Amino acid sequence: MSVEDHLYRWLGKYLDAPQWIKTPLGLAYGCLPKAMRYGTGYRRFLAEAQLRCPEKLKLLADERLRRTLRWAAETVPAYAGVLALLCDGAPVEAWLAAFPLTTRLDLKRHPQAYRSTACPPDAGLPMQTSGSSSEPLRFLLERGLTRCKETAYIDSFNRRLGYRRRVTILSLRGRNVRGAEEGVTHSYDPIKRMLAVSPNHLTDELMPGHVEAARRHRVSGIQGYPSAVYLFANWLDKHPEHADFVRRVRGVQLFSETVEPFMLDTIRRVFPCPVLLHYGHSERAVMAASMPDDPRYFVWPLYGKVELIDHEGCVITERGVSGEIVVTGFDNRVMPFIRYRTGDIAQWSTGPEHPDLPGFAVLERIEGRDSDFIYGRDGRAIPMTSVGGLRPPAFARIDAVQYEQFEPGRLIVRLQAGGGLSRETCCELQQFFHSKFHGMVDAELREVSSMARTANGKLRTIVQHISAEAEVTHA
Repeated sequence: MSVEDHLYRWLGKYLDAPQWIKTPLGLAYGCLPKAMRYGTGYRRFLAEAQLRCPEKLKLLADERLRRTLRWAAETVPAYAGVLALLCDGAPVEAWLAAFPLTTRLDLKRHPQAYRSTACPPDAGLPMQTSGSSSEPLRFLLERGLTRCKETAYIDSFNRRLGYRRRVTILSLRGRNVRGAEEGVTHSYDPIKRMLAVSPNHLTDELMPGHVEAARRHRVSGIQGYPSAVYLFANWLDKHPEHADFVRRVRGVQLFSETVEPFMLDTIRRVFPCPVLLHYGHSERAVMAASMPDDPRYFVWPLYGKVELIDHEGCVITERGVSGEIVVTGFDNRVMPFIRYRTGDIAQWSTGPEHPDLPGFAVLERIEGRDSDFIYGRDGRAIPMTSVGGLRPPAFARIDAVQYEQFEPGRLIVRLQAGGGLSRETCCELQQFFHSKFHGMVDAELREVSSMARTANGKLRTIVQHISAEAEVTHA
């Protein structure tokens, strides 16, 4: 029995409640042990997240994968035809290859086909992706198990920074704070000891209040979307009078968005502590994270199976070759995600494994979604990842960038800069974009005071109105 999943439907009301209601409720509920709140599986998942024996990890991961695949073939209608292909005694890799690749669109069009017929209706916990992509998805987790597992693995991630129960975290991610329009831009959750700040309200005028609230709650850790943490760090860099708060921060964790190099450089320079990167998604089929001394992404073997595929759908085993991340999640019998295409691009690392994480697969920098393209006037698709490197000095004066496209060959580039942009800076940026897009795209620069974010506070790097199904040629 998971108390957390039973009360999940009330989570939004709790988070939006006035602080005078939330504080006593949260303090009382937070006194319950996590094993009681999340169920007896919490301790098991926490132990497996910290397992470091490569032989045992391999054995357990193969066993977990085989059990997941058999369950899907036997109980999920979409995979009924695969059951006859699962030969006893065959390697688990052969079983996995027998399953088709699955897309988000498949699940949106035929949700019932991907739900297990062996699970009762109340076994599923309804969820929805955040909407930061163009295709939000409604799906089911397994009640009492999937969220319990995620919490245990996040706690294992926190231990890489030496966090313990009494650490208070400044959160720059998730839903906006209720009352932000009336000036209430932060909210404290005593259950998670988390001070949430609205990502939509990281303006110069409001920053001093955020820092003062963080001091008052004795914040010693920061987590959030890279775009939001970058704005916060950039402001602190320009206001050295808050150096005492900066020194108190013991760790920074970045979630959910692609981490641009210039953002990461600023965050690491401002905060003299470990900065860790996290990769995961709402479907809870994969989790990976960096280490304090290694920025690569180390995949937890018992959370889910990760593959990379090329444009033809063939599995990539070579190191250093870019491909789309495909995941098979464990511990969700209600709606198992099998060979699920994430749309995210990465490479298997060419470097050695980490000495503290033997048996963990290693991904290099995750480059963003394969759907993040700008379309030239000739129909050519230019990946956004090609715009990231070798930026001119003018970018140092920009707080945030957002791209929007309505027609091929024309692009709106929104630039947010606290101090304003000079004519020389705009000319330098115009030349940069002309060079990066090979003259196939005309970039219209627009200086703005703020950027629109999703309901969960994510900054959409590109807002693309051109259909991904259009006839295009990849650059």
